[in-house]
Amino acid sequence: MKKTLLLIIGIAGMAFTACRHPKQLARNTFPATDTSKLAAHRDTTSAEERNAFIENMLKGIRNNNINFNTFSGRMKLAFENESKSHNNLTATIRMKKDSIIWVSVAAPIIDEVMRAVITPDSLKLYNRMDKQVFLRKMSDAEDLLNIPFDFKTLQDLLIGNPVYLTDSVFGLVKTPAVISFSCENPKFTSLFNVFADDYGLQQSKVMDKDSLNPNRRSCELTYGDYANVAGRKFPTVRRIFVEEKSVTKIALDFTRYDFDVPLSFPFNTPASYKRM
Repeated sequence: MKKTLLLIIGIAGMAFTACRHPKQLARNTFPATDTSKLAAHRDTTSAEERNAFIENMLKGIRNNNINFNTFSGRMKLAFENESKSHNNLTATIRMKKDSIIWVSVAAPIIDEVMRAVITPDSLKLYNRMDKQVFLRKMSDAEDLLNIPFDFKTLQDLLIGNPVYLTDSVFGLVKTPAVISFSCENPKFTSLFNVFADDYGLQQSKVMDKDSLNPNRRSCELTYGDYANVAGRKFPTVRRIFVEEKSVTKIALDFTRYDFDVPLSFPFNTPASYKRM
């Protein structure tokens, strides 16, 4: 239970909740762009030109990073794994950069079912359905999931910035519409598709390096329906596809998004709830 809880918080910033009318999420909700089917240009550039292109591309991607002091958003949420399927949920997210992430999830009729507060050091969550309170160190996420996961990674994922992007680029493929490349990490290989015209994120995927591991983990993220908010390119639609021994699918569709507005982060633990 503890590992499942932290997985969902780590990947989507929220925990699974109850829903009376589950609906299966189709696999094609999580498309994977296959650049091998696109007309790639033969790369005749020199190593120096190639390095200059990569440097300029990385600069363009990072220039697209969404900067903010505070963020408030509301989204439609759907979640599915091999044993559970939830839809018709809504989630409200409030963030103060590098400081706190506040999440509230509500279901139809019964209203709020879960609330969480995440800081760089701690994770607090209460589940109204089961009347339980979870108190954890943020470092538990890395220990339990065996991934270099931290507050900043979750913050970037929720706001729409690339995660696990490094300067160690290889496998570059350029097409008129999409640029595809991979990055090296100590434990992972990261793959990215960015739009060729503005370096906006289209997709990213993180995989264990050991391709022979039968429990090889991967996480694919798709970004879409960008909105221009005060000069920020904000992806209002996200699709997350996590695969290890089983498959987890998460759909996030933002219906409201506000930057740099005053926010509060209330979290009052009911005294009667059981600590887990």
